[in-house]
Amino acid sequence: MGLQSFENGLGRMVEGMFSRAFKSSVRPIEIGRRLVKEIDSKRAVDVKGRRVVPNEFIISLSLTDQAALAEIEAALTDELVEAVKEYCTDEGYHLRGTVLVTIRSDENLSTGRIDIESVVRKTQAVLGTAVLVLADDRRINVGTAPVVIGRSSDCDIPFDDSNVSRRHAEITFLADAHTVTDLASTNGTKVNGVTITAPRTLRHGDIISVGTYTVRFEAQ
Repeated sequence: MGLQSFENGLGRMVEGMFSRAFKSSVRPIEIGRRLVKEIDSKRAVDVKGRRVVPNEFIISLSLTDQAALAEIEAALTDELVEAVKEYCTDEGYHLRGTVLVTIRSDENLSTGRIDIESVVRKTQAVLGTAVLVLADDRRINVGTAPVVIGRSSDCDIPFDDSNVSRRHAEITFLADAHTVTDLASTNGTKVNGVTITAPRTLRHGDIISVGTYTVRFEAQ
């Protein structure tokens, strides 16, 4: 019953607007089935006898497939989160933390291929905390105060790169989530390889690109 409910929910999602806009060779139902397999294969029994399963998932697609999904990516990931929670409830699985689903591109993947990484991560008690991981492995704690990325030395995260504007992008905390906004930069800001045109809610594992630099967002 759990798998059928999962597939029915995703099936309803691709009707109407989604079916008209969908251009990727990877279908939402295929992603859903892979998530189910990932959940089932990673289940483990804890000391209390509960069947614990992953609650954070990173879905990797080819550059072509991820770009084709960009227009509906936020709505798709939201729907996948709800489908995962419903499936785990139906199967009696225990989730130790908030369910997070992230879609990203991988230039090494061929069109139509789906790779999934998952982890069990207990939700922290403190809201509004996250970490930005830089290319040199530096970890910058992010709270509820705005964080500005840019070329200026006055920025919270300065990058010495002519392709980065003086004040390039800003990460803010609003409504229990971190959001990245492009500050009218010359070369734009990307999230998971896609240029953003409006404030974008960040999810665990998202890759923010400014100029030639990348920053990985990790929710805590």
